[in-house]
Amino acid sequence: MSLAFTEDLARPDLGADTVDIRTSRPALARSRTIEFLGCGHAMTVDDDPEDFDAAVSWRRVGGVGVLRSRYRSPVTVTCTPPIPWVTISFIPRGAVSFLAGGASTVGDRGRGVVLDYGERVDMRWGPGTEQFMVAIDRDRLERGLRSLVEDVPDAPLAFEPGLEVDSTGRAVVGAVTSLRALLALSPGQVPAVLAGEVEHAVVTALLLGTRHNHRERIFRRSPPAPRRVLRRVLELVDSAHDRTLTVADLAACAGVSERALHAAFRRELGTTPMAYLRTRRLEAAREDLLTAEPGDGVTEIALRHGFSHLGRFAAAYRVRFGEAPSTTLRR
Repeated sequence: MSLAFTEDLARPDLGADTVDIRTSRPALARSRTIEFLGCGHAMTVDDDPEDFDAAVSWRRVGGVGVLRSRYRSPVTVTCTPPIPWVTISFIPRGAVSFLAGGASTVGDRGRGVVLDYGERVDMRWGPGTEQFMVAIDRDRLERGLRSLVEDVPDAPLAFEPGLEVDSTGRAVVGAVTSLRALLALSPGQVPAVLAGEVEHAVVTALLLGTRHNHRERIFRRSPPAPRRVLRRVLELVDSAHDRTLTVADLAACAGVSERALHAAFRRELGTTPMAYLRTRRLEAAREDLLTAEPGDGVTEIALRHGFSHLGRFAAAYRVRFGEAPSTTLRR
């Protein structure tokens, strides 16, 4: 579902996957943002309201949403729990001061900010500030955490806010870059297999690449999965080439943690679960290229099998099969 509206349009349906807002009315910007985020917040304009201008867009892919915001005037936004998201804010222009629990963190070009909204958050935007924010469904993150640890977590996730873009935050930045590339390649409906892959990448990067209260539990030693469990996972992978599968899905099938599954793949196959999955998808893509219908192209077939970066797909395909995908297609 895609929505775009101005001051003259009626209220949109709740739960829209794509929303675009451009308005000079603060109340409209606030109310529409509340609708697609599914949580309340207050916004005040810290300057002449007559100079207010906002451009806000929202796009949701599975359990991950992307919010782009720009306010011409300085504004203060207050968010009060409960809020169903954990967010990662990147500030490509200007600066935002985030105040939570008495501690202040500034986000700018070199520093992102992770917020779990365990308590009230006040955000103060400078004039002309732009934000790119990734919102991850909290329930999806909690499921991801349970897949990485052997015991059930005894407390909700709580993150440290600071994220250095050029150092400690590289894993998160890489996952978000893949998400942005996917959205650019898929202006319409995102293929389910790709949505699952990028959602898992963002969740895993956030859990492994940032500081939070369960980080030490994730990195404890974990026993490998038994061989019979590995066989079950291989059967699933081999029977579901076009189905969305993540490491979390494979671990759930095996009934073990993701870490235990990784250890089993390394021990038995000398590879990782996702590398094995990509190999099988390359082989499935080759079958489609060899039997393509008129009008089918390399791009469509690559996206169908979960390859959102066409250059990497072509490179991996050439390494695997010794020729370019387009060469196979012309046969």
